[in-house]
Amino acid sequence: MLVGREVERDLVAAFVLGQAVDQPVLVIRGEPGVGKTAVLDVAADIAGSHGLRILRAAALEYEAELKFGALNQLLHPLLSEIDELGAAHRDALRVIMGLTPGAMPSQLIAGAATLALLRAAAERGAALLMIVDDVQWLDLSSTMALSYAARRWIGSDIRMLVAVRADADDGFTRSGFRVHDLAPLDDSDSDALLRAVYPALTARVRRRLRADAHGNPLALLELPAAFENGMSPANLPAVLPLTDRLQRMFADRLAGLPAGTRRMLLFVILAGAENSVTLDDCSPTPAGLADLPPAERAGILRANPHTGRWEFRHPLIRAAVIEQSTSAERHEVHRILAEAFAEDPRRRAWHLGQAAIGPDDEIATSLEALSQQLIRHGDSRRATAAMLRAAELSTSDADRARRTARAAYLGASITGDLADTTRLLLDANRVEVRDTPSLETAVAAAAQLLNDEGDAATANRLLLATICVHEHDIGGGADVMVEALHTLLYVGFYSGQPELWDDIGEVLERAQPQPMDTLSLLHNVFANPVEAKPPMLRQLVDALDGLRFSADPLRIVRVATAAAYVDRVGLARESLWRVIIDGRGGGAVAKAIEALFLIAQADFFEGDWAELIEVADEGLQLCAEFGYTLVAGPGRFLRALVDAARGDTEAADLAAEELLLWAAPRHLATYAGYSSHIRCLVALGRSSFDEAYRHAASVNPPGAFLRYTPHALWLVLDLTEAAARSGRVVEARAHAEAAVAAGLPELSSRLRMLTKAALAVTDPLEWRSLFEDALATPDSGRWVFDCARIELLYGERLRREGEPAAARAHLTIAAQAFELLQAIPWLERTRSELPAAGEPAPVEARGSALTPQEQAVAELAASGLTNKEIAERLFLSARTVSTHLHRVFPKLGIATRSALRDAMSRQPG
Repeated sequence: MLVGREVERDLVAAFVLGQAVDQPVLVIRGEPGVGKTAVLDVAADIAGSHGLRILRAAALEYEAELKFGALNQLLHPLLSEIDELGAAHRDALRVIMGLTPGAMPSQLIAGAATLALLRAAAERGAALLMIVDDVQWLDLSSTMALSYAARRWIGSDIRMLVAVRADADDGFTRSGFRVHDLAPLDDSDSDALLRAVYPALTARVRRRLRADAHGNPLALLELPAAFENGMSPANLPAVLPLTDRLQRMFADRLAGLPAGTRRMLLFVILAGAENSVTLDDCSPTPAGLADLPPAERAGILRANPHTGRWEFRHPLIRAAVIEQSTSAERHEVHRILAEAFAEDPRRRAWHLGQAAIGPDDEIATSLEALSQQLIRHGDSRRATAAMLRAAELSTSDADRARRTARAAYLGASITGDLADTTRLLLDANRVEVRDTPSLETAVAAAAQLLNDEGDAATANRLLLATICVHEHDIGGGADVMVEALHTLLYVGFYSGQPELWDDIGEVLERAQPQPMDTLSLLHNVFANPVEAKPPMLRQLVDALDGLRFSADPLRIVRVATAAAYVDRVGLARESLWRVIIDGRGGGAVAKAIEALFLIAQADFFEGDWAELIEVADEGLQLCAEFGYTLVAGPGRFLRALVDAARGDTEAADLAAEELLLWAAPRHLATYAGYSSHIRCLVALGRSSFDEAYRHAASVNPPGAFLRYTPHALWLVLDLTEAAARSGRVVEARAHAEAAVAAGLPELSSRLRMLTKAALAVTDPLEWRSLFEDALATPDSGRWVFDCARIELLYGERLRREGEPAAARAHLTIAAQAFELLQAIPWLERTRSELPAAGEPAPVEARGSALTPQEQAVAELAASGLTNKEIAERLFLSARTVSTHLHRVFPKLGIATRSALRDAMSRQPG
């Protein structure tokens, strides 16, 4: 298997097949383990399949001083042809091949004899390919003979492919032959290789392996052996152990180092794993200045050409240093580091934990506290490691179970280790001695039930029962109780069932969180925005502003989530991107998924649909990799809203159906609401107002905004427009008035704009001033899609009232916005109004010739095929088909798809 080497495959194929006639030798150069031999193997396969004769040798380190040793190995298959050469060449080669005794020939004679033999072999029939691996160990005599021959066999059907280590000084490179540097695999190809060879590895393990291997294929293939021996993804060590084969890659470099240099490297690695100590931090000391040069000469260290800072040549060298140290040496280094950081409790606790050789309650308690601090500082990976180490050092079964369960919760809710949560919970339950599970166990189990299975009802029962047992802790602010209450709140949100909210609300009220606490913001603004008062909204804005100074992924995502239904997520963009970047680096992956979807939500309303697609797809990919089925819902929903708005009804309907099928057996009303919203938007785009009304009303009945139904806020204009245009004037008016009564205009400028528009749609007298007020709302232009919809509604009303000039102005603005968004159904709906408002088709477009692809798309669309079917026929995306169609319409002088058949029949044949 050769993954990610398409360039190399093409390169060696062209070389082997003689397409590079002026290049007698190709040198493949790269770091150990990067795949040089694999490339040579591919070349041999290509040569064999095309009938070339192959001579192959691999230089050996212990034969580097053996004169003509490699040449002997390479030419051995040609022994029977030596006797056909002239006497001088025959005699020289017989000595080189060990067939007759005598003094070794001179380099000139050896080179000429080699050339003669190779030419003779090539002239007898098949072309000749020589392959030599590990030429950094090729003996000098063989190198000189082959280089001599290579410079002179141009014109003969002979070529030679060699592989050499990147840091070697080999004769072929010095001779000026072509060199191709074999780079490490990129992240995508590294992941593809791991998936192909180790399909059972979890996403987090693969990500860690990629980070440690840095694209080295041998490392990617060898490192997973550590996990086959029982290593847990939730307890990845700072430095992964190496197999014997990987150790041999670096053993020769480390073996000759002075003891002081090895000790310095061990200090840097163990200190750097905790607090980013670097080689440069050690080098200014006299000992550091003395210890660095031997490591540099051995090829272990190098100065970064861009920054000038010292760095390890390969990350696996760190692991090799660890492997060659003893456990006693590592414990001693950690003990010294703990003493050195006596004034820094966090660093001291970490190193004491690593230095401990048996259970120790004092150290375990310090590590537990450290874990929570690390979360707040944005270091979620080490937070989980610290909690697991605290569990290992616990002296009592109860503490060990509690801390193990806490680590399981951190994995499920923050770091993305959902796949490992079950094992950790089983470990915790094996040693837990209580009849009732600890709060830590209940929280971890509920998080897994919610994130993995979407079982909100069971999670709710488990949490309420356990919280009741620990009632005395409910208002104390203990970390685990805070997490229990947050998890309970998310259970309520996804379930969307009023009967669950009654119990949840009572528990949350007893907790009495402070106004700026995320629990209070989520409960009072996110879950129940219609009752959010101005002081709470000001507290939310203050909390969002404070995120600039926070590295805590939990707080960042929770505060941003609180802003979701009051249109203030954009204030947290910078902070959310920090969480996303951390997750991309293997940190708080679960929170990064939520951050991606929050960015996508802001993008939908602000009209940046290109970024929405990008971040939503990234989040959905992470959900698939890490098993977060429930959390994927918002991403599917937002992605489908864009599909619905752009006319990709097949994709939108599929997403709506899948969301509903997943929600129904689990009684997840929020997911059902997502499905209804998607279908409502599809129906509105094609003016199916009765259908749109039914979907919108299924989320929230007209005339009221129910408690704990936040999604109703997003459908205020949809439901009102659908009701009014389907003849339900009373319901439409009642709903617009209910929006005012519920205080929606006070929640955000977007909701103020939508409420004004909803009132305009239903008011027979003041509609003009209401539409004007809606469009004059501060920041109205920020809400691109919603603003364009209001312009369309206003233009339609003006056209019906016999004011074509005014109608054209608003319809034109709407059309421009829909075109930029590629919202094809809405653009078609707007264009269908423009002719009635006296707007002719654009002169430059009307009658213009269709491009060949536009012609093909238009003909298929006129025949009745859907965009998806057209895309399949023409090998395009459905979105590209939509784009072609919206260019075709003005050229044909039509506004709707239904007019295509007649318009195409008038086209010249």
